[in-house]
Amino acid sequence: MKTLINTCLLAAFFYLPFMHLAAQGDAPQRYYAIDYMKVEPGKHDDYLKLEKAWKKIHEANIKAGKYSYWTLTSVLYPSGANEAYNYVTRINFSGEKQLADYLENWAMPGLENILTKEERDMVARTPEFRTLVRSEIWARADQDVSEDMSDANVMVFNFFNFPETGSRTDHMRVEREIWKPVHKARREAGEMKGWVLLAKQLPYGSADAYHDATVDIYANMEQFLNQGSPLPYFEKVHAGKDVDKLLAETEAAADLIRAEVRMKVDEAKE
Repeated sequence: MKTLINTCLLAAFFYLPFMHLAAQGDAPQRYYAIDYMKVEPGKHDDYLKLEKAWKKIHEANIKAGKYSYWTLTSVLYPSGANEAYNYVTRINFSGEKQLADYLENWAMPGLENILTKEERDMVARTPEFRTLVRSEIWARADQDVSEDMSDANVMVFNFFNFPETGSRTDHMRVEREIWKPVHKARREAGEMKGWVLLAKQLPYGSADAYHDATVDIYANMEQFLNQGSPLPYFEKVHAGKDVDKLLAETEAAADLIRAEVRMKVDEAKE
């Protein structure tokens, strides 16, 4: 029984949500609410028109201090009728209180003051234009990004699972110690705009297909397509180390199960 309890506690620790994931001093933890949408063929124009109305709602909430940012992205790859979703929205929060208020006390602003009648009618019929496939809460664990991200339009979202040999602790370590310096060198060389490390907070548990993620950020598709091999940067930032061993450490810590290429469609910010 004691062994069973210890095993359960250990498993819970590996997936424990709402921990401060990086040394941030007095800075609040950054959280993201991510929604995955499925839009059926023939409804894309109406859906994008609907999101224009929702953008005004998000702008009002941002002005009211409820959160700091909202964005809509389209999933370019993979794509097709068999994919579960083709659009993703993200809302950025600063600290647990702001996130808690969103989760517990979500309420529409006064729509009569910000939307036309046509827009209010569309918002009231939101489920007719898209299916909300699922919602998740993520925490930012680390990042290296350019000072100016206004032209960052293409994101590669990499989903990771933990193999039997790995855990969140192992994955965070290899990302921070091995990969972050490589991405920083790539960014400084003009091959990308930035890199972000994320940990999924809700839902959580060993039954989930993925638990952590990284986001590789590019200015546009040309920059994404023209990126070179990361191996020269490995040799530069990890001089004197065995690159094969570093890659083996990464593979033992986490398993890349899916990578999505997304493009920014719209945004609202402070």
